[in-house]
Amino acid sequence: MNYAVEWTPSAHDRLERLWMAADDNRSILRAANAIDNFLANDPYGKEAIVVGEENTFIVEPLAVDYQVLEDQKRVLVLSVWMIGNLENDSM
Repeated sequence: MNYAVEWTPSAHDRLERLWMAADDNRSILRAANAIDNFLANDPYGKEAIVVGEENTFIVEPLAVDYQVLEDQKRVLVLSVWMIGNLENDSM
């Protein structure tokens, strides 16, 4: 792992509320773990959506906004939210 991943308290609290309210809380856990793994290894990866200093990354059913603190080799998760099933949205 190249980067330490930290969730802001508000993002962590939101993740916890999403997990508790989810019909399938295992999908929330899997997505959060995949997000942590991606951000720890390659927060600049092609899957990231980059806008200025903030980035967005999606692992259904979650999306996060994050900031890379390159000089500290840290990634700070700023916010998290639920998204719909992207495959069904195209229909």
